Amino acid sequence: MTFESNNKPGTRSGMLSDRYSRREFLARAGRYSSLSLMALFFGCDVAQITRDEHERTALVYATKYGATKETAGWIRNGLAFPVDLVDIEQVSFADLLDGYDRFIVGSGVWTGGVHKRVLEFLETGSERLNGKVTATFIVCGTDGSKESGKKRIDGYFRTLHTSLETKPALSRSFGGRVIVEQLTEEDREALTRFYRMYLHRELKSWDRTEPSTAEYFGAELKKVLEKNVCAFS
Repeated sequence: MTFESNNKPGTRSGMLSDRYSRREFLARAGRYSSLSLMALFFGCDVAQITRDEHERTALVYATKYGATKETAGWIRNGLAFPVDLVDIEQVSFADLLDGYDRFIVGSGVWTGGVHKRVLEFLETGSERLNGKVTATFIVCGTDGSKESGKKRIDGYFRTLHTSLETKPALSRSFGGRVIVEQLTEEDREALTRFYRMYLHRELKSWDRTEPSTAEYFGAELKKVLEKNVCAFS
């Protein structure tokens, strides 16, 4: 099974002491005139840490040539709290559903559309996943700047969300990458035909991956995950 964790042992207590020292608490609380508000503010911060301590998040992805895995890693950087990267092809659905409390799910899009293994996971675990898939993303070659591209991207997300009773709070499309020399013979032939027939040009390598945009999406998602913890988060 492939799990990549950025939760280093022994760092939580250090973070707690660093972020919630008496000096910092007094500095934060100084903005409020009421002692009760001071206590409430501090209590909300503790609630956030308690929640993060007990809820495990999996950033689940399916990739073919690596661009989706890289995008998942950039999203995790933007989240800036412990999240496990999980390759859906290297883990059983049961282990995944039993091991995590919330999920971010992403897929590369190829000639067959959204990765079948991702769709199988969402369908198989639909009941247990209800309300737990907080975000979805795709990585593809479709340019969403034109109306036709937007429609194709919307179609990919409709397919991805079919099994979900509660739709994710955030969904985002990111640019992918093609390196001709790394393609299988079958993929190279299929793309060559597609480029000549529909794009009227020859197949060439290109890279539209977006590290900074993916990190920003992670930061947006972090706010969504935290917004209901308390009024002063």
